[in-house]
Amino acid sequence: MKKSVILMLLFALLAVLLVACNNAEEKVVNQPQKEEGEMKEEPSSYPLTYTDAIGKEVVIEKEPQRVISLMHVLYPDVLLALDTKPVGIANADTMFNLWEAYQSFTKEQKFADIGDVKSPSLEKIVELKPDLILAASGVHDQLYDQLSAIAPVVYLNQRAMSTDQELAVTEISKVLGKEEQGKALLEEVSKKITDSREALKNFTAKGETVVFTSVNTKEGFWIYGKNIAPTNSENGLGIKVPENYPEDITKEVSMEGMSVLNPEHLFIFLDKSGITISEDEFLKSYEESAVWKNINAVKNGNIYIVDRSLFAQDAPIATMYGIDVVVDILKDK
Repeated sequence: MKKSVILMLLFALLAVLLVACNNAEEKVVNQPQKEEGEMKEEPSSYPLTYTDAIGKEVVIEKEPQRVISLMHVLYPDVLLALDTKPVGIANADTMFNLWEAYQSFTKEQKFADIGDVKSPSLEKIVELKPDLILAASGVHDQLYDQLSAIAPVVYLNQRAMSTDQELAVTEISKVLGKEEQGKALLEEVSKKITDSREALKNFTAKGETVVFTSVNTKEGFWIYGKNIAPTNSENGLGIKVPENYPEDITKEVSMEGMSVLNPEHLFIFLDKSGITISEDEFLKSYEESAVWKNINAVKNGNIYIVDRSLFAQDAPIATMYGIDVVVDILKDK
């Protein structure tokens, strides 16, 4: 009798142990396991605090999705290059939406125009419901209270950015929490310049001078400084410019002034919004000038009418577009 009881107790204890072991195994099997090589989730950059060009500490709670650019070229170009599509841009209908460098972005939908750079429409900005506004110090300072009542506002030093080929990308990528992407973008532009410089080495070896200009009036031009855009700077494509060429600012010159520069090659930027005549009609209007006819580029047929977006103050998308245009024209000259 005692043996039977002991055996029954042993069987019961064994059954309990088997059930416990099975339950433990099931928990291990059913527990989610990390796959081998699974990447850890990157920590968010937000919220972040950015001290802007007017000394304001701006707290940005989360990644901006609806950004307004109060500048017409540089800011929106960098935003797009960093995969952030602005919801509104100053002067969009007369500049950004028309320029060839941005047609891949505007062919399906134009960017909303928020008015002039210096006097943007606050009503339009409110209507677009931004979560971030990019402004320019020295241009929009008086609008701070009105803009900051709509959304967080970051003031950037646009003047410094116009002469520094990397500053806009560096600062805007900080604002967006995309610093690594910004560094990669700068490397892409740098490689583009290096590769294109190599593609132009036969041309640059000849030492022929090139001028980049837009038309001011029928008898005048705006010359773009050689250190503003990498398309024609010493650190860029290595293209030679005439003596007394402006360094880092735009300079107005007359027809006679252009004849003194006397370039072998002349790029003329036309704004689609400002020039309504055809390229042939435009050039024909210059043919009346004896001074024009004696410029080397004119005599040798080296006049190139190009879209205004070829020059856009070191904006990365426009810069890479412009380099392609310049290289395509000059590589076989």
